[in-house]
This record gives sequence, C-alpha cells and structure tokens, in this order.
Amino acid sequence: MASNQYMSNGSFKYKNLSELQKDIENLGLDIKISQNLDLFKEKINIGNHIIPNAIASLPMEGGDSTEHGSPTELTYRKYEKIARGGAGLIWLEAVSVSKDGRSNDKQLWLTEDNWLEFKKLNDLIKTSAKEEFGEDYNPITILQLNHSGRYCKVKGKSNPIIATHKKDLDNRLGIDEDYPIVSDDYLKGLENDFLKSARLAKKAGFDGVDIKACHGYLLSELLSAYEREGEYGGSFENRIKLLINIIQKIEEDKECEGLILASRLNASDVLPYPQGWGMSKNGEDVIDLEEPKKLIEILKDKGVSLISLTMGNPYFIPHINKPYDIGTYTPDENVIISCNRLISEIGKIQKQFPEINIVGVGYSWFRHLAPYIGAGSLENGLCNIVGFGREGISYPNFARDILKDKEMKKNKVCISCSKCSEMKSKIGTCGCIVRDSKVYLPIYKEMKKGEEN
Repeated sequence: MASNQYMSNGSFKYKNLSELQKDIENLGLDIKISQNLDLFKEKINIGNHIIPNAIASLPMEGGDSTEHGSPTELTYRKYEKIARGGAGLIWLEAVSVSKDGRSNDKQLWLTEDNWLEFKKLNDLIKTSAKEEFGEDYNPITILQLNHSGRYCKVKGKSNPIIATHKKDLDNRLGIDEDYPIVSDDYLKGLENDFLKSARLAKKAGFDGVDIKACHGYLLSELLSAYEREGEYGGSFENRIKLLINIIQKIEEDKECEGLILASRLNASDVLPYPQGWGMSKNGEDVIDLEEPKKLIEILKDKGVSLISLTMGNPYFIPHINKPYDIGTYTPDENVIISCNRLISEIGKIQKQFPEINIVGVGYSWFRHLAPYIGAGSLENGLCNIVGFGREGISYPNFARDILKDKEMKKNKVCISCSKCSEMKSKIGTCGCIVRDSKVYLPIYKEMKKGEEN
C-alpha cells in the first residue's frame, strides 16, 4: 500500500481537498471529488413520491424503546432533530417484526398495540420538517423492518436464531457446531410477520418499508446459506427465496398499496466463501458482485425502486461498513481504503442499474470534506442519493448546512470515534457522546462504570 504524508495509521489528517486529492491519486482510488454541491438539491422521483433532495439520513439503531417496542422520548427527540436537519430521505432504524427477533429488549418493535405510537413518530418527523422548511417540504420516511437472527438478545443475553452455521461467526458468539439452525417452517412464518409489519407501517403513515438484508442479520445470512439444506439453502433461488417472497407479498397486498418498496442490502459480506455473500467462489478472498447483481435485477422486477447498499458485518469486521480511525480496535487497512471499497463497489452496481435509486455510503469518515466526496459520487453516477448514518446522531443539521451553506462544519461532524457502536454492542442504547454529551455521556459513563464493577 502506498505511503503518504497525510495519513498516519489511517487517521484523518486532511486539512483541505488538495491534500485528499493527492492521496486519492497516489493510492489509485476510485473516489471522486466535485465542488458542485448544488447536485444535492436534485429532487428524486420514486413512483408517486418525490424525495426533496439527494441526501439521506440512514439507520442508526438507538436501542431506546420501551420493553414493548414503542418509541420513547429519546426516540422522538432523535428523529425530530433529524427531521429539522433537512435530509430529504429519512431512513429509520431497524424495527423488529417479532418479539424473538429483537436485537435487544430496547429495540423498536411494531405491533397492533403500539402502531399509533409509530404514527406519532412519523407525524412528528413530517410536522417538524414542514415547520423548518415550509408546508410544501415533505421528507420521505422509510421504516426498516428486520429480524436480528444470530444477533438476537433477550434480557441482555445472546439468543441466536441462525439460518446456517458459519465457523468464524459462530466462534465469535460461542455457538458450537451442534447448535440448532432455524426450521423452514419458522422462516416461512416470517413472511406473514413482515407483511403484518408493513401493513402497520402503512397505517402509521410511513412512505415506504425496507426489508433489511444486510450486516449478518437473518435475511442477510440466508443470502449466503450455501451449506443449508431445505428450501431456503443451497441454490441461489433458494437463498433469496424468503426475501423475494416477503417483497412479493407486500407488493401484492392491497393494505400496502402505495408503499415504496425498499431494501438495505449487502453488496458483499467481505467474508470468504462459503461464509460470505458476494464473494468469489474460486478460493480467492475477493469481492464478486455476480449474485448481488442477479438479486437486484429480480428486486427491480418485483417493484423495488430504492436500495441502500452496504457491506460487511459490524459484529465481525466493523470497519468494512463503518470506516473509523479512533478507538481500541485498529483496522488492518488505512481507513480511506475501507471508504473506497464501499464507494467503488456500490458505484459499479449503480452504473449497471441507473433506473434504481441507490443510496451510497462511506462518506462520514471524510468529516468536513464529505460533501465534496458525495458530490463527486453524484456527478459520476456512483449513486443517486448520498447517505450518512453516524452524522444523523452526531450532526443532525448536516444536510441543512450542505444545502444552505455549502459546507459541513468542522466542529459539528462525526469524528469516527465509534463510541456509538461500542454502546450499541454492550448495552443496546446508543447516541453521540461527543456532540450530544449532555444526554449520552452520562449513559456511556454508567456503562463503563458497570464494566469496572
């Protein structure tokens, strides 16, 4: 890997675009730069819906629900801030479709008993945005529906529901080879769980639903269930069956009519075959987009018009999907390489499917220079919408500042410390302890205190 004067152990050292451009050239990266930030003002048409700009606030699971899955004041507070921040596409965090599918006891969970609380949340987003930007301003809201699979927890303890054994991932969680895999009947029953949740999302007023198939959760794990027997494993057609069946049921359901069909999808797991999806099957540890592209073609035919692409598994190799440079875990590659992988591979898919609105990721690490990288991606067709995850909790006004002031402010940006991820993995609840310290620093300190005792 080429050395350079601006990066030290991958840490962010760039003071200006010219320094960044030199590294991009020296390393031969696919990252593009543009200073035309007006590109973010482009409206995006999806069926009868219009996204008012090309900026997305992407999911960051907060773990702040009631025990029954309803939003709390922390949830409402977070999304009101994001709504007033100006992102045209607000992609809400993972909401479980079943009690046993929750990632922890504080994950949102949509039910017949609490859908009005979710309506209150959606109404708050819409009303807050209109108060800030005018009555004609309408951000598009996507509710992410998920089953956490091997990452389910009950009362703080791991309660894995696995679709297939994967040696490296099993070892990480202490799952032995005799641990039972979930039955075909259970998986088939999830079709109706997702459908019921989609119906409730529509009743609650959300513009669309995301059938989540990324980051090692259950539907994502099935995509790489090469060694599973039965109707949901082995062949490509079997491995995508549950995802496709769920989407088809929602698409054909009259109660879901008008919903945007979306998916947050792994372009690659970046785990060697047969443990990982989107990887070469020839023994080479390299990304192969053949199957992901086949799936996206099918999703397009089933009515999916919005896809948020990502990569990796945050529970195994965190820097693949969330490049960062501060913390106890040290990535084995310069962070700009991680960002380039995301931007480049997603760009290849967007270029092949220009008719699908693909949300790109991999921008937050660039701090105040991120708008120019995002604009470069838009200008060069590497994505139709630029997505930011961590910025939503650290810097909820980031979109407003890009659109109005044509900048992201240095003293507000996410610093990639990954403390939010640490909180998520250890206690479920997370937020930004740096930029929102009054609320989340005490929670973080209490977590640390608990570790010492």
